[in-house]
Amino acid sequence: MQKIVIWLVLSIISGCGWGIYALQQQYEEQSAEFRILYRDIAVKLSQHDAILSLMSASSSFEWIQQQFPQILRWQQHSDIRPEKTLAPAGHGTYWLNAPRFSLLIDINTLIADLPQTQYFQQVSLSWDGVPLIEKGADKSNAYWQWNKTLVSQSQPFNLSVGNNPNWGDLPWLMILISSLFWAVMVYFINKYRANKHQHDIANLRAHFSELTRLNAMGEITAGIIHELNQPLTAALSYNEAAVRLIQQQQTQGVPPLLDASVVQIKRINALLQQLRQKLTHDEAALQPVQLHQIWLRVVMLLEKELRSGKITVVNRMSETLPELLADPIGVEQILHNILTNAIQAQLSMASGWVEVNAWQSGTGITLTITDGGSGLSEQALQEVFMPFYTTRVDGLGLGMTLTETLVQRLNGHIKVENIEGQGARFTVWLPLNPHEV
Repeated sequence: MQKIVIWLVLSIISGCGWGIYALQQQYEEQSAEFRILYRDIAVKLSQHDAILSLMSASSSFEWIQQQFPQILRWQQHSDIRPEKTLAPAGHGTYWLNAPRFSLLIDINTLIADLPQTQYFQQVSLSWDGVPLIEKGADKSNAYWQWNKTLVSQSQPFNLSVGNNPNWGDLPWLMILISSLFWAVMVYFINKYRANKHQHDIANLRAHFSELTRLNAMGEITAGIIHELNQPLTAALSYNEAAVRLIQQQQTQGVPPLLDASVVQIKRINALLQQLRQKLTHDEAALQPVQLHQIWLRVVMLLEKELRSGKITVVNRMSETLPELLADPIGVEQILHNILTNAIQAQLSMASGWVEVNAWQSGTGITLTITDGGSGLSEQALQEVFMPFYTTRVDGLGLGMTLTETLVQRLNGHIKVENIEGQGARFTVWLPLNPHEV
């Protein structure tokens, strides 16, 4: 909208430029006509002074009137000299007085044969602020005004003329063509700038996309390191325990350890598959997921940590919850990361607990995981989902960031809060079918 307004304004200014130029030409022409009118009236007035200086008692008034028809009468003075050189007599006439003679002069006749008076809509002569003659319309309605006092000692009249532009003589075609020309120019300039702007934005987006992809790869790599560390450590621990039992010839305890190690290795394989999907933009296959079973699996994976931290898990999750349509590995990672955080929050305590609860709410399932730790600080509550924010010395600060990403990928949402008298509580809502959200 703003560009359209600018476009119209520039077009109008361009057209106005031609109009102003044409008006200026008319003004100059009419100013020249005013100067001619001023000169002709000044010449005629000077003739009156010459006539008075040459008149005598024997002068022929008929001859004088024939030559100067604006002189209506003349008078000869004997002893009494007129007090004023000039005396208005009304109806556009005035007496011009000299020591011996006076002339009654009609201004209407004086200017009647001056062609310049036809060029102006208003013409007036005034003396000492009193109008002697006014022709045409009211001068206040005139677009242009010219005023000048006639250089004459005996007849110092003020000549005033007014006129309006001849609008019909303006080059309307040229004004229109100029407006259209500049309108087209501005349009194409704006079009060029818009295209260039879009091209620059496209380049910036491509550059940003590349940077985002590189940053995402770095974030994913760091996240995978974070995710693989625990199952690798667990698998190593199980294998070492199995080796010790074999060395001690207690082979009956080896199969469970190897089974647990296999579970951890399969989890590593699933995490690597997920990495491949992220790097190749493949969408994870959604399938029915039983939330209760995945939780039991996560508890089993973190059994060693729970046992070493003396942490009790209280499971209030119903086994009859409806199935979720989700990525099983993604849900497992969500629960795994939250439970890991709950365990780490209570490592400095003699013992701890974690309570999990879940219920159906609307078209999804709400899950809460509450721990018995000291809760999160105000800063941690604000930044817990920020990348690389961590309160642990050896932490990467990506666990909860990845957790939030996985929840959002399933069209769910997650929040964290402190529970008075307890610790922190993570609340996750996941839809039964992400495609219907």
